[in-house]
Amino acid sequence: MSGMSISQTRFASFFLRYFFITLAISASISHLAATVVKPIGEPQFSKLLAKAENGDLTAQVQVAKAYASGRAGQVNYQEAARWFRKAGDQGEPDSQTNLGVLYFQGNGVERNESEAIRWFQRAAASGYSVAQHDLAVAYLNGWGGHKDPEHALDLMMRSATAGLEISQVKLGLMYLSGDVVPRDTELGIKWLKRGARHDFPLANFLLGISYENGDGVKANLGKAAELYSKAANKGFAPAQNNLGRLYLHGRAVKQDKREAMRLFSVAAAQGNGQSYLNLALCALTGCAGVIDATAAFAWYLSAEASGVPIPQLFHDKFTQLAIELDEHQISKAQSDSQAWIAQHPSADSRTPIQLRHVLDAALAAKQQPRTIDNEVFKTLWQQTPYMPLHTLNRDSVR
Repeated sequence: MSGMSISQTRFASFFLRYFFITLAISASISHLAATVVKPIGEPQFSKLLAKAENGDLTAQVQVAKAYASGRAGQVNYQEAARWFRKAGDQGEPDSQTNLGVLYFQGNGVERNESEAIRWFQRAAASGYSVAQHDLAVAYLNGWGGHKDPEHALDLMMRSATAGLEISQVKLGLMYLSGDVVPRDTELGIKWLKRGARHDFPLANFLLGISYENGDGVKANLGKAAELYSKAANKGFAPAQNNLGRLYLHGRAVKQDKREAMRLFSVAAAQGNGQSYLNLALCALTGCAGVIDATAAFAWYLSAEASGVPIPQLFHDKFTQLAIELDEHQISKAQSDSQAWIAQHPSADSRTPIQLRHVLDAALAAKQQPRTIDNEVFKTLWQQTPYMPLHTLNRDSVR
């Protein structure tokens, strides 16, 4: 399914509101999403468990992560929480942070935002940058009744200065927005570039948007395509979606509708709602050489179910399409959409869904169309597993 156009609004303001929630979890998982979980054999795990039970801190941490990732067999959040707590009680900050995430999730423990924040605070007090970041995001959103933008800014600056890439990106968005600090596009771009030094996908994606729109930098569509490509090659769904849009239109890259559809498809497989819209568009315009109105409507229904903001023009177009489809086509579209969403569910809009050292695939909560006058709307952000607290006022332009 594909994306459409809506009225332009300030890029920085939109993204700051969006990332108030999204960055909390990302900080906890940044470099591990691509790792492969290797199971621990029974003899080895039994020895590790015995050491953990005797109070060995390193073993307790390893056991907790094994249960959380499924390396010990099936994912067992209850046992993961128990061992993260034991390690956390010994002052291990990563375990304290992960236990806080589990309290936000309600996985293995009863969901409790205040308790989550208490564990973040314990870890942050030791200078652990991931906990500082997560605590900052919690304060920005007012989770657990703790809303403190000034303290959040201080914590975010500390974790960004310590080199946490997700915090550098968040700080860049704060300066681009001006909602928490005075708007300063130069500083905003500076922090985004720091976050992109080692090709952090989110930083490259956001810089790509800046270069595409000329926000804080001179517009450079070729540079935008390069940055989208870097992030897309690392499997970052929003960048795959945006790069697909460029291929669909032939902007800064040679037009290739099949490549556009491939990119939309891999983004959609990660639950990217905007790519659902772009796939709907492709189905209606025949990107793969075939026009399929039923498939287009199915992608549109999936976009609706994902919660991604849908421009009114899109809504009107597909309302009309529904009138033109027969009962069998409507039924098949509904069935296909329901099957897709069942396999690619949206996560709880307010809770972290990933743990540090835990794979996306190991987490049950994980899981990231239209035709109007032959236009595809330029997507700036797609629906991710994390929904903003504030109302989104932009998902695409033009």
